[in-house]
Amino acid sequence: MTYSEQLLDAIQAHRFSESQGLLKQALNHDDPEILASLAENLTDLGFTDLAKEVYRSLIGSFPQEDLFKVYLAEILLNDGEEDDGLSLLYNVKKSSDSYLESLLVQADYYQSEGLIETARAKMNEAKELAPDEDAITFGLAELDYMSELNEQALPLYQDLATRQSMFGEVNLNQRIFQTLAKLGRYEEAADFIKTHQEDLLDIDAKYQAGVIMLEAGQADSAIKFLDQVIEQSPDYVNAYPFLARAYQAKDDQEEVLYAAQTGLGYNELDEELYEMGAQAAMKLGKDDDAEDLLTRGLKVNADNASLRLLLSDLYLKEGRYEDSLALFKDLAEGEIEPLGHLNMARSYQGLEDFKQAQSEYLLAYPSLKDNPAFLRQMIDFGQASGQKDLTAELLKHYLDLVPDDQEMQALYQELA
Repeated sequence: MTYSEQLLDAIQAHRFSESQGLLKQALNHDDPEILASLAENLTDLGFTDLAKEVYRSLIGSFPQEDLFKVYLAEILLNDGEEDDGLSLLYNVKKSSDSYLESLLVQADYYQSEGLIETARAKMNEAKELAPDEDAITFGLAELDYMSELNEQALPLYQDLATRQSMFGEVNLNQRIFQTLAKLGRYEEAADFIKTHQEDLLDIDAKYQAGVIMLEAGQADSAIKFLDQVIEQSPDYVNAYPFLARAYQAKDDQEEVLYAAQTGLGYNELDEELYEMGAQAAMKLGKDDDAEDLLTRGLKVNADNASLRLLLSDLYLKEGRYEDSLALFKDLAEGEIEPLGHLNMARSYQGLEDFKQAQSEYLLAYPSLKDNPAFLRQMIDFGQASGQKDLTAELLKHYLDLVPDDQEMQALYQELA
């Protein structure tokens, strides 16, 4: 048994105190090929300090063998010794048989440091030296994918996928449909998923497939994939908002409400689920459920204007005008959106406080004046408050927008 083998056995048996002695014996007596294998095994086991000693010994014995310098440099970079590692790599000449490996290690380092353009330059140089090397094609594709250069990444992944479905731990077909989706080509991505469902091996891929199907307008397929995700992992919280949206697309309000309530059981901070669940509950006439969801949502984020408006709408529907106004009482005027002013106006109108109602209508008017529904509400206010001139002026503007509304035409003629 060689000293190198004895050293590896000692490490695996946790006899670490023997390491230095056996390493010294190995460096003095084992053949270079054995030592090269030892260094590789030590690196794989995480004993990089020992591996560095072996590579330094090999470099001392074979200074012309640049591959040992590349391997040592890779360890040094991973151990945070950047200056020494880069110095070794940059001293590998272009004429060296190991120059390509040096470029790949440099590219990997620069990518890890977030220097994507420098990494890409190294990979492009490597591509010129070895145009048919799949590892380089994959490296370039990943760099482009990370940089949102999806038009460049897509053909590289498609080329690789003609020869293999996996590269390392990366599923190339998943990368293809993900890249198509990032390009906004959802229908193509959806069609690709349908013909490569066998590649949806993990839960994240199924989730992404569900999202893409929804974006492609294929709600049933989206539901199928998202249900698989939730069945596999009920606490996969990101799936619930998309599942609720898919059921919204099918106008299945019962399922929207169920998805929202279930999702909130795993993530009570999801404001979107409070909103979608409340909207569904209101459509189903389940006002108590809607109020519960909205009040809970506002406890999570009191500044959520959408939840506040929905709760105000619910209170107005139930004639709870004081409760509606209370939702806005702590807000400065500049914090209230136009629809908030409208709901305040409707609340004051319900309380027959026409002066305050008119003030709120006028605050909403500049932003909503071209909204026919708003104008009809304000026309109703003009009539209720007995302001014929205001009503006539509003009717005129309304009919400019909706000239075929016979009811409003008749009212305008009556006031003229």
